[in-house]
Amino acid sequence: MWDKIKNIFHTKDGKYTRELELAHGNLALGKLPKNRLPDRLERIVCGYCSTGCGLDVHIKDGKPVNLTANGKYPVNLDKACPKGWEALTPLSAPDRATTPYIKNKHGKLEPTDWDTALTLFADKFKAIQAEHGKESVAFLSTGQIPTEEMALLGALAKFGMGIVHGDGNTRQCMATAVVAYKQAFGFDAPPYSYKDFEESDVLVFIGANPCIAHPIMWERVLMNPHNPKLIVLDPRKTETAMAATHHYALKPKSDQALFYTLAHLFIEREWLDTDYIEKHTNDFDAYKKHVAHYSLNKAEATTGLSA
Repeated sequence: MWDKIKNIFHTKDGKYTRELELAHGNLALGKLPKNRLPDRLERIVCGYCSTGCGLDVHIKDGKPVNLTANGKYPVNLDKACPKGWEALTPLSAPDRATTPYIKNKHGKLEPTDWDTALTLFADKFKAIQAEHGKESVAFLSTGQIPTEEMALLGALAKFGMGIVHGDGNTRQCMATAVVAYKQAFGFDAPPYSYKDFEESDVLVFIGANPCIAHPIMWERVLMNPHNPKLIVLDPRKTETAMAATHHYALKPKSDQALFYTLAHLFIEREWLDTDYIEKHTNDFDAYKKHVAHYSLNKAEATTGLSA
């Protein structure tokens, strides 16, 4: 038995030697396993958490065999998190759907070819629309596909199939946030950039755990040279909360009450930039009246935090 084990580690050639052998390719990727040197690279955007990291997929003989983080992509700057490094894993999943199925006359699914399946799909949808109108068919897409694929889906649905109604998880899960952004800031996106993570003196995370959920964004926080205060408002003691300088474990769903209370205190104590408010806000008097009811005593009971 020992001789067999010794031969595995001391042999000069064989299966394991070939698997581990490194070689230089011609795509400026450094040394890679010789049996996986790519013919070309294809750039993709990681589809896991919507941070938007750029990844280079290594293609060999028409198939993806490896990937690396894109060094010139401004989002991740040659880095990837564990989710990004596993972006190709679903391709080799044993339960991945790679074959279309059609129900036979007995109601049982049978495998078929793609041309047959797509023709049947198109014919069925056309028949429904012919009988009930174009608006009788709709689509709901995912937020985990790149912008280009989302645009193609919209064009196919609207111009190719005449579909009137379509929606996506991208909007569904962000609908309330988008409305709040538009009401608060006048546009439908967060008013900060990744650079703010690196330059701010104080960072506030509300119910967010970027340390685990968005590691590439968290790395921007770690790059901040100003030793910033990290304030986390979260009922949970998350990894981000454990790394924070201040963690306030308020009661679930009480964050809005906390913000209204803070606004009331700022107004009451005149901690305001009145010139900015006059130039850049609308209906401030109505907001002032709205938050006037949020006292410290009320907030203490609502949030579970001490006054």
